[in-house]
Amino acid sequence: MIEEQDPQPDDQESSDGYRPPVETMKYGQIDRELREVFGVSVMYLLVPIFLLVTGSISVVASRWFLRVLPGAAAVFVAYWILLRAFAPMYDASPEMANRYSLLISRIAGGIMSTSHSRLAALYDRREELKDLEHVN
Repeated sequence: MIEEQDPQPDDQESSDGYRPPVETMKYGQIDRELREVFGVSVMYLLVPIFLLVTGSISVVASRWFLRVLPGAAAVFVAYWILLRAFAPMYDASPEMANRYSLLISRIAGGIMSTSHSRLAALYDRREELKDLEHVN
């Protein structure tokens, strides 16, 4: 017989189970997590791309389908480009990429399952370890 379970509360998942505390992480671990978060935060650019294309097309087209289809196509093309471009963008300027991720995180209230406070702590710890590396 199947027993009913109590519903779980609707709060965000705790990152304690699968992610180490920021204070114990090494530079490589922090850089890897920041790179992954930047990859997701770059995808937030798809929203203004869709709105820009849809808005510019709506001036010309009158039917809903004709307005949304080019915007959806632009999103798929931009997604493909951004998916391949985020790693070189991060490598070219990690500080700028991390500041962008912090901005998006602040605006959106976090990026996926990474809260803004964890992202800020990761960025601060990265800077701290980077300074220690340059001193030695």
